[in-house]
Formats: sequence, C-alpha cells, structure tokens
Amino acid sequence: MLKNKSKYIIGLSISSFLISSPLGNANPQGVHQPPVMAPSPAPQDLMTSTGISTLTEHPDVENQVKGHYPDLERKESLPLGAIQHAWDHAKEGAGVYNVTYTGSEIVKLRCREMMTTCIILPSWERIEKFTLGDISSFKVENPRANILTIQPQEFTGLDSNLVVIGASGKVYSFYLRSEGYNTNHVPDLVVYIRVSKPATLASSIESNQTIGNKQKDDYLEEVTFDPSQLNFNFTMAGDREIAPHRVYSDGIRTWFDYGEEIKKKSLPAIYAVIDGVDTPINVSREGTKIVAQHSGSFTLRNGQKVVCVFPTPKEAGK
Repeated sequence: MLKNKSKYIIGLSISSFLISSPLGNANPQGVHQPPVMAPSPAPQDLMTSTGISTLTEHPDVENQVKGHYPDLERKESLPLGAIQHAWDHAKEGAGVYNVTYTGSEIVKLRCREMMTTCIILPSWERIEKFTLGDISSFKVENPRANILTIQPQEFTGLDSNLVVIGASGKVYSFYLRSEGYNTNHVPDLVVYIRVSKPATLASSIESNQTIGNKQKDDYLEEVTFDPSQLNFNFTMAGDREIAPHRVYSDGIRTWFDYGEEIKKKSLPAIYAVIDGVDTPINVSREGTKIVAQHSGSFTLRNGQKVVCVFPTPKEAGK
C-alpha cells in the first residue's frame, strides 16, 4: 500500500510540473484557448505560380526566338569523288560528235553515267518511233520532233542498241556503250546527224508543220536558189587537209565544195562564227558539197585541224 501511495504522489508532482512549464498549458490563468488547427494546404494556383517557371522564362525558348540554336554534332560530309578527270584537259570541241550518215553504218556512241547524250537529227526529220534494245540499261526520251536524249541507268559497263525510224522513211541505227564516271574517255554529249534530205518528202510531214511552229532553218531550205546572187569572194586560212576547194554563198546559205575528194577527206564540223563564238548550225550534203544554212564567217574543225573561212569584200576580190 505504501508503494501505491508513493506512485500516486510522484505522478501528481509530474503533472503539476507539466502544467506550469512552457511545454504544457501556456495559459497559467486558466483562460480557455481555441484548439490549435492543422495548417491548410496552399491553393493550387499559388503552388503553380511559385513552384514552376513560366514558358517564356525557359532559356531554350528565349534563345530559339532570337535564332540561337545549339550546335549539332555530326560527321562532316565528304566529296563524292565522282568527277571525271578526262575533262580536265579536254580539247575544244570534245564531247561533240558530227556524223555524216549514209545508212550503211552503225553510229557508235559512248555514254557516261550521270550525263545525258543528245542526238540531233536534221531539222526536216521527224522521229516517228524508236526502239531500245535494253530498256533497263538506258533511258531514251524524245523531247522534240528531231531530238533524242539518252541517259545510262543504274549499272554501267554494258551496251545496247537503238533504232530510230524517221518520218522521211530513213532508219538510223546506233550502238550504245555505258561507261562509269572514272572512264578515261570523254563521252559523246552532243551528236549531230548529217544526212541528205530526200528529194521528195511525204506531204504529211510538211502539212504537220504549222507556220507558227516552223523553225527558221526549215524556212531557209525553201528559199528559191538565185545564181545571180552568188558570192565567191571568201578567204580561207588553216589546215589544207580539211579545207574545201571553194566556198560561195547566196547571202542565205553557204556551199563548201570539196569536189571528188569529198570521198577521201575526213570532213570537218562546220560552225558559224556569231558574235565571235563558234555556234553549231544545221548543214546538209549535196553531192560533193556541204551546205550550211547560214552566211558569213565560219570555223571548220576536225580534231586539231582548223580552217577559218570569212567573206572578202567584193572590192578586194577584183
């Protein structure tokens, strides 16, 4: 019983101490205080405004508005190394092939990947149909009535053939070879086909040409020949091997007469000198003569051989 009484006295003393200490009741006078409430959470909008920065304050957004973007780390691209060095020191006129077509030969053409070969038939000719031996190796298109373009396709180091049928009834045969960019040869990029115009063309060919679409060369071919207007006063300078015997003009067309040697000589390509520049022109063959649809000065070329032809004033020729 003494033990229980001692416990009661000790407990009462501790209770009195707690009541009078700051850890206990802060109101020693016994005034009633409202109960302490747990703090309420802050409103959602306040939490958002104080905890997360706005969009415009984002540094990446501000930099991109000003055009400042971070560097992109990547490997530098290298050149393809697909330049054909055969062109580095190619001679003037390289890539241009002039063919006098008789119908008894196959025209051999060298094509190159990533380049286009252009075949130009005479202005009076109209391509009715063309047939390619291997359509998977070459792409052939007909952008104009007398023009064909040829492009090698994915694979190189192969060959095929091309047959072109003209409205004049002539058939043109070509052998095509496809070579890679690293070939040692300059490809044929422009091919002029020279062929004699038939004495009579089908009337349908002429009727299909409207006056508005006729080329200037077609009009010149229909000009009446007037011998009284011929001018034989021309001067030639250059290599005799490709020079004609004589040159004369009626002011519209010019004749280069080679005589019977035309069968032996290697005929040159004929360019008109326009504003000081050698310009390809349409030409045709009449017997022993080559006829250019142009008058004035000319340059005749065959490889390294060159002949300059220019009219001489009539006073100087007398």
